[in-house]
Amino acid sequence: MTTNEIRDLFGYNLKRIRKLQNISQMQLAEKIDMNFTFINAIENGKKWVSPESIAKFTQALNVEAYQFFLPRDYRFEQSPDIAAFTKDLQDNFALLKSRYGLK
Repeated sequence: MTTNEIRDLFGYNLKRIRKLQNISQMQLAEKIDMNFTFINAIENGKKWVSPESIAKFTQALNVEAYQFFLPRDYRFEQSPDIAAFTKDLQDNFALLKSRYGLK
């Protein structure tokens, strides 16, 4: 996966999660003290974000960071097994964080 593909995937999932929660770009921008045009650029794959911005998005949207990197074809909002899948991902993410000393 190229850096452009990762940036595009992040933007795609940011938009998908935001829309699932019925939050506009403007509302999200106000929640995290960010310009809505920057959020638009992120969602359209034109800008990348810092780890600090990713943390702001996770807090504002009440999601885990890995959810911004789920494949485009994964329909987590429609999956009956989402709770189990999410729990597995969270456990694996936590394991990797502890193994590599990440916060």
